[in-house]
Amino acid sequence: LRFEQSFVKNHFCYGSYIPFLFIECRTLTLYSLSLVRYVIITNTVCNWFYWGGDEGRGGVLGENQQTPEFQPEDVIDVSAGSRHTFLIDENGIAYVSGFIESFYSYQGHFGVERGMLSEGANDFMKVPTVMNGAGQSMPSPKFVKVYAGAGAPGDSRDMHSVLIDASGKVYTTGNNDKGQLCHGDLESRDVFRQVNIPGMAVAAAVGLDFTLILLADGTVFGCGSNENGELGLGPNVQSSTTPALIKGLSNIEEISSGLNFGLYLQSGTGKVFGSGSNLFSQLCESTEGDPVDVPMELNVKNVASIMAGRESSYFLSKTGSVQSCGRNDEGQLGDGTFVDSDKPVKVDIPNGTFIREIGSGPSSQSVFFIADEDVVYAAGQNYRFQLGIDKIGSEKFPILVEFEDAIARHEINKISSSGSHTVAISCLIITDTPTAYPTEMPTETPTAFPTGVPTMIPTEIPTETPTLFPTVNPTIEPTLSPSVLPTSFPTVSPTIEPTFNPSDFPTVNPTLFPTISPTLSPTEITPDPTLEPTLFPTLTPTNSPTFSPTLITPDPTL
Repeated sequence: LRFEQSFVKNHFCYGSYIPFLFIECRTLTLYSLSLVRYVIITNTVCNWFYWGGDEGRGGVLGENQQTPEFQPEDVIDVSAGSRHTFLIDENGIAYVSGFIESFYSYQGHFGVERGMLSEGANDFMKVPTVMNGAGQSMPSPKFVKVYAGAGAPGDSRDMHSVLIDASGKVYTTGNNDKGQLCHGDLESRDVFRQVNIPGMAVAAAVGLDFTLILLADGTVFGCGSNENGELGLGPNVQSSTTPALIKGLSNIEEISSGLNFGLYLQSGTGKVFGSGSNLFSQLCESTEGDPVDVPMELNVKNVASIMAGRESSYFLSKTGSVQSCGRNDEGQLGDGTFVDSDKPVKVDIPNGTFIREIGSGPSSQSVFFIADEDVVYAAGQNYRFQLGIDKIGSEKFPILVEFEDAIARHEINKISSSGSHTVAISCLIITDTPTAYPTEMPTETPTAFPTGVPTMIPTEIPTETPTLFPTVNPTIEPTLSPSVLPTSFPTVSPTIEPTFNPSDFPTVNPTLFPTISPTLSPTEITPDPTLEPTLFPTLTPTNSPTFSPTLITPDPTL
């Protein structure tokens, strides 16, 4: 048999064809076995976990969830904001919950009409409508990405939030005193409104009072405050109310924002750029507290992924190790100290552990390092059980987080944390096995292409069936095919009486054997010794023949 395998991961949902944009929803594996073709569809079903301050999900103010608690809702994205949480369910519907201290200070970061809200705790509610670019109300589209707001004091006041839909459109809501909603004005909004951008968005990042938007062509636009260089627009620009192109950045594949600074990862080079506040040397270089007002390349190399915390930065290398720099008063750099660093320091991950994702957030002083499947380490601030380790107190060394409610074959794919609580996405892979041959399929998705090459590949496929081939139905398919197929039975008669051994034949109906009457006497025919009885392919019946040899009586005259 010739075996071919093609493995394709589609990072998109709901019919969108934007590469590298959305969380993986489908894995399509195509196998070709000889002439039999079939497809396995592997569904990635994702749920989520919650831990930390309970008011972040509409619970009682001051109560805490001490360890990760499994949430049964199917989701494609979640985001932890200051005292609020956004999630997007499997149908692309956005939901929000959290705590509102007062409507006097609330600026609209929940993204729903105020009549749907109350002061205090708010359970999860749907985001039913949005405004289009012209300011007209319309039903909410299918969303795929959400970025919850970040508050400086960790409360629920002047924040803003961002959504991206399946077609790459961006929507913003909430506080707009610096133009961070990108609508060309300073008017705050209670309902999400579409942003006019010159392309298709693939990601966004939310800071205290600025917004970053990454387009599919690798360019980055920003709006809002630039007082600390957050947008990288230079020292003469204080803010922008519309999306402004950040010059000096190209071919960007990932962005992340802290409270007042931004990070940018360039595709293919492993280079990282940053701009904004550098008060704690979060840009991995001392500037004596001065901000960086245009993007500069940071002193890190071979970077595969980036993550910004409140005033700290993290860099995942292609080898699975992690470096960090910036503020470290809560041990959030994970290097075993509480000392800030203006140079990249190595995170003290247990030896041999390969980290594949980093989780934090623009208002968070906690950080999470995701290894294989459900193995997660955490460090940093923990006064509200933000680390999920069933005890309070900051951790300067990464400590293992236990996911006790985890189910078999699940995998932690994302962690988002705020100043008081944390959420995580957990995905379970379910494989639908086809009913066609072969009947046994791999239960796990292959992780790599096969490296072996078959040593035997048939060069010919039979195009005919022997005309006198007996009708058989073996229970196991033949493993080999004859190299030469006869076109008919030989017309000669043997001079030696054939020896019939019933065990040499599969179960057949004797009526199917042809009746041949010799026209010549045996003495007049000399058999051709070159003829071999290769009339049948090699078949291995699973059961002994059930017919009796008395069913066939050789004719002694033949």
